[in-house]
Amino acid sequence: MLIKVRAIVLHCQSYNDSTNIVHLYTEDFGRISYLVTNSHSKRSSLRGAFFQPLSLVEIEADHHGNRSLQRIKEVRSIFPFTGIPSDAVKNTIALFLAEVLYRSLRESEKNPALFDYLLRSVQLLDLCEKGLANFHLVFLIKLTRYLGFYPNVEGQLPNWFFDLQGGCFVQMQPFHNAWLSPEQAADFAQLMRMNFDNLSAFRFDHRERVEILNQMMNYYRMHLSEFPTIKSLAVLQEVFG
Repeated sequence: MLIKVRAIVLHCQSYNDSTNIVHLYTEDFGRISYLVTNSHSKRSSLRGAFFQPLSLVEIEADHHGNRSLQRIKEVRSIFPFTGIPSDAVKNTIALFLAEVLYRSLRESEKNPALFDYLLRSVQLLDLCEKGLANFHLVFLIKLTRYLGFYPNVEGQLPNWFFDLQGGCFVQMQPFHNAWLSPEQAADFAQLMRMNFDNLSAFRFDHRERVEILNQMMNYYRMHLSEFPTIKSLAVLQEVFG
């Protein structure tokens, strides 16, 4: 069956000398992997520039439900980037977020709300002018709502701990080791008051931002099975250092 669908590029890897495997998050089918014939021609509809991390595309593909790898026939950009390719910070954030999504999005099922969130977020990243240092933090905490482990902020009070395992604020230090101190929990609570419209209104120093991001990765690891170390995290922290 020949279909057309909008998609977000998560990852592209070499399959053999003439073919790549491209992992996409699609509007109609969730996460799907596709075979793409290599082409370096500027006139080709399948050239590699379309498959950079977080690229927003529309694909025409030959879909067969029993195949683990589908095949793309044509692709076109639906939102040509202007900021991400030319801005080193935005480019690094895009690489990091794409890797997180590649490791965390696994369902091959339609999820319109998640797709819309990802589409809007990538567009905002490309256009973002203020508060860029907080963008990935807000993206990650908002993403947990769609992944099913958004923190429970009810009853949060000063000097309370945050239980990473339970995903909630607690008055007493948990008996296990997966928790945030009251100071760290306060930063976490502040993060949940942020959104893409008020990024520049919140300020964290380098130490706080590194700590929040590390704990966020621990939180993802706690709630997603087989969530590995994100290789691009070190590069991201170096850029903001």
